[in-house]
Amino acid sequence: EIFVSNEMKKIIYRTFISIIFIFFLLIIYLSIFGIKTNKFNSQIISHVKIINPNFELKINEVSIKLNLLSLAIDAKTVGTELIYKNNIIKLESIISKVSLKSMINKQFALSGISISTQSIPIKDLISFVRQVNREPKLLLAEHFISKGHIVADLKLEFDEFGKVKDNYIINGLVNDGQISLLNKSLSKLNFIFQI
Repeated sequence: EIFVSNEMKKIIYRTFISIIFIFFLLIIYLSIFGIKTNKFNSQIISHVKIINPNFELKINEVSIKLNLLSLAIDAKTVGTELIYKNNIIKLESIISKVSLKSMINKQFALSGISISTQSIPIKDLISFVRQVNREPKLLLAEHFISKGHIVADLKLEFDEFGKVKDNYIINGLVNDGQISLLNKSLSKLNFIFQI
């Protein structure tokens, strides 16, 4: 028989309570403040490459917070550059939502990604998209749109196999746009759009 004194029981009890208390403090800290790291950069890059394998990203530090409501980890990076064949789109932020349940079950863990751009000249964006998607309508748009800036937010969700779902959302704002058609032009076009 193992004999445990009352003093030993108190030490075990205090140690157990201290461990639980530290664990809850850690969860609260990660939920409110999070941590900054470079360790998730390669995972964010690989998830963006799911969208298009030729995309490259230049990522700064990643801020990670625990989201208790959705049982997920939110990873956010600011000031990222999206590169495709030497064309660069400056992004304001990329926020990735990683499901804790999927991570534990060793399934595809990324459940969503939100990408916000900085203000980009519309012609630069169309040229970038034309490099990725060679549709003739983009060539026409590039010739007819003469100036303007765009800010856009893209939200994508992934299924359990890592495929992009069809319920994507693109919101944006066009500022000071100008379209030239047959020696006529429409200028100072400002509007909000959603796709």
